[in-house]
Amino acid sequence: MIRILIVEDDIVLSRTVVNWLKASKMSAECVTTVRDGLSHLKTKDYDLILSDLRLPDGSGIKILDWLNEQHKNLPVIIMTKYGDVPTAVDAVKRGAVEFIEKPVYDIPLVETIQKVIEGRTPNSGETKIIKRVSRAYQELVRSAELVADHNISVMIRGESGAGKEHIAHLLHDRSKRRNMPFVKVDCGTITAELAASAFFGHVKGAFTGADTNTTGLFHEADGGTLYFDEIGNLPIEAQRVLLRVLQERRYMPVGGTKEMSCDVRIIAATNEDIEQAVEDKRFRYDLWQRVDEYSLEVPSLGDCPEDVLPLAEELLKRYNAKFQRSIEGFADEARERLQSHSWPGNVRELKNIVRRAVVETTGNVIEADRLKFKPVPRKEDALTLKDDGEEKRKIERALAKANSNLSKAAEILGISRPTLYKKMEMLGLR
Repeated sequence: MIRILIVEDDIVLSRTVVNWLKASKMSAECVTTVRDGLSHLKTKDYDLILSDLRLPDGSGIKILDWLNEQHKNLPVIIMTKYGDVPTAVDAVKRGAVEFIEKPVYDIPLVETIQKVIEGRTPNSGETKIIKRVSRAYQELVRSAELVADHNISVMIRGESGAGKEHIAHLLHDRSKRRNMPFVKVDCGTITAELAASAFFGHVKGAFTGADTNTTGLFHEADGGTLYFDEIGNLPIEAQRVLLRVLQERRYMPVGGTKEMSCDVRIIAATNEDIEQAVEDKRFRYDLWQRVDEYSLEVPSLGDCPEDVLPLAEELLKRYNAKFQRSIEGFADEARERLQSHSWPGNVRELKNIVRRAVVETTGNVIEADRLKFKPVPRKEDALTLKDDGEEKRKIERALAKANSNLSKAAEILGISRPTLYKKMEMLGLR
């Protein structure tokens, strides 16, 4: 069951909130001071803190500061009166996931808590880090924590769905930039033509369709972290634009006349062999050197079977909260099936399976027949065709369907991106 610590000196309000949470299958403990709140946090585990801003012995921000000092990634929601909104905004900058104005009402409060517990902050969409117990993953976390507070670029490698973004958030949350923006860049959506505008923004009238001034990703992330998801998807021209700003730490909006400085930390992720991409001239060597000053490898879930059941239990808890269910756990046969599966889709696949099982389960436990595993084609054999002409036509159809995005086309075809690239080269499709 979800455990919440309420720090609020209005005892009537605290008791009311406890009843609301109880009705939503969550439990809560109440304290009335910052001192008692910190005492509880030192000895007990909670999933979330709901704190008043003004307390008898100080501000609820003291709790945020203590969590930051202890490097505890525990979500905090601040409750405040209208006149204290500027202070509450400061609390969000210090790490609170949200603030709620008083008077507090049951449905908005419970919905906000459920969104946070599920793993998303209401404003940013960030994903809460799911802890894994395997030795390989713990070694990864230790390496990430060692480099987190150093202002160097990090390349996170790992299979699709393995949890690279979780590690990117860990790096940000453990750094001095943790109270500044974390901005994600979906590199598959960045085209060569619009890369400069996406990165740096543009002024009104800079090109056809530029009806207003815009700020780019570097401005949004200023002072914080810019996370390039699947950086291997960036077109070569976009790589050139990115390299220049990383070298000079200055940029100019498209159509602008004044240069701007930027202070961002770069974290990149890839699921492909980036060295092979460099060798194949699909990724610039000089950009690789800039974004890969330190490498981290996320182990696949299939290589860490001891992580499966703890992750499944954690996901069950989250989806219980999201769908207002009270499923107690997995039946023995279901646990055996989870443990024996090879998990080609990694943690993302596990999330999908547990989510569906929670939705479909009507009893107290998830039975084995509620675990629906999708068949996955063998990557390298999935594109076995009768002749080169048929293979070429199938690749062309996949490229058209994916709008020429190689990673998406490879996924449609059931092969890896490097394999697709080699086949395109052999068939004259470059």
